[in-house]
Amino acid sequence: MKNTPTVRVVSATEAKNKFGEIIKHAYAADEHLIVEKSGIPVVAIIPMADYQQLASARATLPEVAQKVDEASRRAQARRDLAEFLEQVHAEMPQVDEDEEEAEKFIQSVVDEVRAERAKKMLAESRAKYSTRVHRRPKTRARK
Repeated sequence: MKNTPTVRVVSATEAKNKFGEIIKHAYAADEHLIVEKSGIPVVAIIPMADYQQLASARATLPEVAQKVDEASRRAQARRDLAEFLEQVHAEMPQVDEDEEEAEKFIQSVVDEVRAERAKKMLAESRAKYSTRVHRRPKTRARK
């Protein structure tokens, strides 16, 4: 389907009587022929290259439809997520503290928890290792 091919309409009788010539025109002259029976178009004769392009386009159509469907679903999911986030932000209570103050508070709590853990670990470690210290056995006085 490079250039616009010429299209010619022939009757079924003419197509039957001049079949070889019609095939030659379709191939050599890049002509599309429509065969009519009783004035009704029933078949088309087109060059093989044009048919292959049509068949290829038809074969890729389901793939394209699937990709469009996937893209559409992803776009809908993004819209749904944006709508959900807007609802969440609208329903969130306003925080009186500013962000920096809140971060400082959180960090101080984290520091306290870490300090308590460190004290506990140190106490456990001391208890564990203090019982392991070997003392010299008492020697008996010699008689």
